[in-house]
Amino acid sequence: MAAESVSSQLMEAATLMLVGMVFVFAFLSLLIVGVWLIAKFCEAFPGEPETQPSVKRSPAKPMPATAKEENSSVVAAITAAVHMHRQSNK
Repeated sequence: MAAESVSSQLMEAATLMLVGMVFVFAFLSLLIVGVWLIAKFCEAFPGEPETQPSVKRSPAKPMPATAKEENSSVVAAITAAVHMHRQSNK
């Protein structure tokens, strides 16, 4: 392997590196300018604000007596279980 071939390979590598870095720099610069332009466009033309669709709710129906009793018994059972757990882990 001659010294000429090593130096020519190094020059080719440096050229390739420089071209790649210039390409990446140009792409990122264009990307930044593009995002900046889109931001300015959105500031100039904000569009219409979104409106939330109104949902008509029906009046709350009272719970049947059995459901209330089941609810209170479930709450009582959960409360007792939490109390027992706290007592056993003191």
